[in-house]
Amino acid sequence: MGVVYRAYNVQLTRTGAVKFMQAITPDEDSIARFRREAQAIAQMRHPNILNVFDFGEYEGTPYTIVEYVPGGSLASRIKHSPIDTAAALEYLDGIASGLDYAHSLGIVHRDIKPANVLLEKDGTPIIADFGLAKLLQSSSLKSMTGVATGTPAYMAPEQVTGSKVGPPADRYSLATMAYEMLTGSIPFEDEGVLELLYAQVHRDPPAPSSRRPELGLRVDAVIMRGLAKDPSARWESCTAFVTALGQALAHVAAPAVEPTVVMAPPVAATMPFSVPAPPPAVIKRRSHKRRNILIAVAALLVLAVGLLVVASALAKPRLSLSASTVTAGDTVVVTAGNLPANQVGERSSY
Repeated sequence: MGVVYRAYNVQLTRTGAVKFMQAITPDEDSIARFRREAQAIAQMRHPNILNVFDFGEYEGTPYTIVEYVPGGSLASRIKHSPIDTAAALEYLDGIASGLDYAHSLGIVHRDIKPANVLLEKDGTPIIADFGLAKLLQSSSLKSMTGVATGTPAYMAPEQVTGSKVGPPADRYSLATMAYEMLTGSIPFEDEGVLELLYAQVHRDPPAPSSRRPELGLRVDAVIMRGLAKDPSARWESCTAFVTALGQALAHVAAPAVEPTVVMAPPVAATMPFSVPAPPPAVIKRRSHKRRNILIAVAALLVLAVGLLVVASALAKPRLSLSASTVTAGDTVVVTAGNLPANQVGERSSY
């Protein structure tokens, strides 16, 4: 088994980007295959696939003139900040649509990964770098037998073993990207290249919920089917995978939200105002208090009247004369105080 490495030198122009395929020893078969694949890719027109305007050779070096996308790559987006579930589904949906379109034309990308997905200014994902793509009915199938192409972290098992590669390989890579966007790590992390290639063929990755428990078993089932070792056991299309993933994520429990207290609107000053009736316990306490006050006032009145009666009973009658010396025929006025009730307090005698 051999591993093919291809690098591209990109130069920007006013209308697009020129990509030069660089290889240590470019052979005629590689150049011929590049020419055939570039011609097929140039015929594709899809909003989620990078446009190829032209292709050719310059001094023996193949090149393509492609659309320039200014938003950077999805790999940079993942690296700089976490991707929420809704954004991840939007990216995956666009990539799935583009891949299914390419598969319908008999083209397999073979190297789907975040670095090969560019982003428009509005966030639309654009699949780029079909330089490793292979026509399903191409005459280059024999030359590709036993040769692994792609990026080890995202490669399907059949790519590692050099078996026949078809659309399921791209679906495996897409499921790997979904795993990474939802958990923050690739399925087989902290592995060397050889260990990683072995794991892709012989080991099952940890379930996504083992790294992010809130994802749950539904999401595990969808992604693990996408990562099945057997190509025929994977989802029938990229769109079917993303649709099932979206339905599974809809069942993920939302974070608890604090209850919201809704305040009643203020009462207008012109509206009639009424004081709400106090509770029965308050009314009972008030009635007892009022009764106690009345009893105290009545007791005070009775005491006051009693004191007046006693004072009147104990007081002695008091007399006073108008003059100390009188003669016959004079008028004497006698004034009496403290007399019993209904008696006149003044008498005259001659």
